[in-house]
Amino acid sequence: MNTTMIRAAIVPVFAASVVALGIPARAPAAQATHSTALVTKVKVTAKNFKFVLSRKTARRGVVIFTVTNTGSVQHNFSIKGRSTRKLSHGQSATLRVTFLRKGSYPYKCTVDHHAELGMKGVFTIT
Repeated sequence: MNTTMIRAAIVPVFAASVVALGIPARAPAAQATHSTALVTKVKVTAKNFKFVLSRKTARRGVVIFTVTNTGSVQHNFSIKGRSTRKLSHGQSATLRVTFLRKGSYPYKCTVDHHAELGMKGVFTIT
């Protein structure tokens, strides 16, 4: 038997073994083409006429804002066209926003004139 005949006999047996064992045909690094989205969590405290954020910047991806009202009147949190419901004292809500582009995104409380009284700011995506 020459080497060409040996290779022709071994390759189908090897390929069948790989399939039977469930071993991926490609290297794992070659299969990992999808990257997991970056998720950033930000705690937002709504007080009487101001917001306190645990961080004011994040990388592109999903940002989960957990908003808690510690003030005595109702507040909400609005950013990139999305808003929480009005929150009374002690209530919390979660707002999940996807940021695909770098930039500055204004946030505010849309209740009555709260933004004019100081409940606003800018969140930066890097």
